[in-house]
Amino acid sequence: MRTVMNTSTKIARALGNHRGFTLVEVLVASMILIVALITMASMFPAGYKQITDAGRMTVAVSGARHILEDVGDVPFANISNLNGVDTASNTGVIAGLSGTEAAIARRWRYALAGPGNGFTFTSAETTAWGTMQPFGGRAVVTVANTSATLRTVTVVVTVPGLPGSVTLSTVIVRMF
Repeated sequence: MRTVMNTSTKIARALGNHRGFTLVEVLVASMILIVALITMASMFPAGYKQITDAGRMTVAVSGARHILEDVGDVPFANISNLNGVDTASNTGVIAGLSGTEAAIARRWRYALAGPGNGFTFTSAETTAWGTMQPFGGRAVVTVANTSATLRTVTVVVTVPGLPGSVTLSTVIVRMF
């Protein structure tokens, strides 16, 4: 009889070993892990949208800065001719410009909106400006004649898919 009791005692001790997890503990840990993974997975689309919007914003700011830099190449007396330039328009100010202002406005159209809607570029223009990937953007230039020696130039760039627009301004002063 002693051997039987010792064997059952050994079995009871082996079953009472607390080195593992119970089924309830495993289920609770699994549920916590699932909730954490679902929460993390839900952040990816929001992060991707923010990265995409940041890229569009960078393109818009770059386009607006490029336009403001080009305005600096225009003689002070002719800066007002750029008032109302809209790179999405086929007519109006771009069509009515001549000389340096026309070339600059056409390059803005080439860089931001590209050809289309009846607007084309000459082979000399495309060769001179190189290969660009227009992003379908639109830039509107406003020139305010603040005084005889002061012009305020504002550029508003909109990009498809970007919730807002980018507005940059500069002041150009004629020095005597």
